[in-house]
Amino acid sequence: MSLLRAVLLVGLAGLVMPAMADPVTLPARAVSYHPQTRAWAQVETIAPLVLRTAVPASVSALRVIPGQRVKPGERLARLGGPQFLGQLAAARARLRAAQHEFAAAQGSLASAKRTYPIVTNRQALAAAQAAAAAARGRMTEAQAMATALSAQQWLSSPLAATVSVLSAAKGSVLPAGAPVVTLLPHGQLWLRAEWFGHASMPPSTTGHFMPASGDPPIPVHLVADLPERAANGARVLNFTASGPVAWQAGETGELVLDGAPRAAVAVPAGALVLDAGKWYVMTDINGKLAAQQVTPGPAQGADTLITAGLKPGVPVVVREAYLLYHRHLSANYTSPD
Repeated sequence: MSLLRAVLLVGLAGLVMPAMADPVTLPARAVSYHPQTRAWAQVETIAPLVLRTAVPASVSALRVIPGQRVKPGERLARLGGPQFLGQLAAARARLRAAQHEFAAAQGSLASAKRTYPIVTNRQALAAAQAAAAAARGRMTEAQAMATALSAQQWLSSPLAATVSVLSAAKGSVLPAGAPVVTLLPHGQLWLRAEWFGHASMPPSTTGHFMPASGDPPIPVHLVADLPERAANGARVLNFTASGPVAWQAGETGELVLDGAPRAAVAVPAGALVLDAGKWYVMTDINGKLAAQQVTPGPAQGADTLITAGLKPGVPVVVREAYLLYHRHLSANYTSPD
């Protein structure tokens, strides 16, 4: 009778706690994405437009005088100086280094593909692919930074206007945010946005105005980052439409800004586990499961982008991650007593 009871208990235990198959994993993929931020915005009558330095610089050339009419895109002042040129040289050096790194990663990937599967195994091939994707993301980010700094060598008129005031002369050494040229735009409307971010806005910043009326989105680009603050403490940014537009003064809505490209890693949304207000993924490195805390970003199709906490190429559990996370937690639980 005791033998039969023991057999039944073993069978019941097998039903309650079935053996787990090997975890299903995929390597975290390196990607590049454009982060988006949102701000309240309103269409207003254009006021005088002040063009300012985005970084510390000196004025090496002025091409206009007060009262002169200028066209959209016309160059007005050239910026230079040791500090500005040093920042530009450093950005270009970082770009060259990122390009060399990407070329080396591409070469390693090509070699891995040639020798797969005879010499190179699947794990090594996935690691080479992840390294190449990560290098591409860093190169894209470095390219964006170098392009933004290079664009700041010239202050150009964003629209048709008349030069009102020159606040600096050739040779002036100016801090970041100093006024250089004030323009009087020719009877147009622009979009005033109130933004609570702290990062500097490059002149190439673009976005879309989403009217509260439900009308189609309107492409816009930055024309001014004003030094004064709104009553609520927000920064004031002025945008103009990138093409013909029929908006009206007083119209309100939301501005969606397209940020500079950033590197991240992508994992299937089902790989994420929320526990006590923090996000985790389960990694499987050399057969050892571990809970890795991460910072999730925006969704990209069926994937979620991870902006911090996870490296490209790391195998991540993509099936029954929640169950495995809590089993791992239980197995490693230590009583406070």
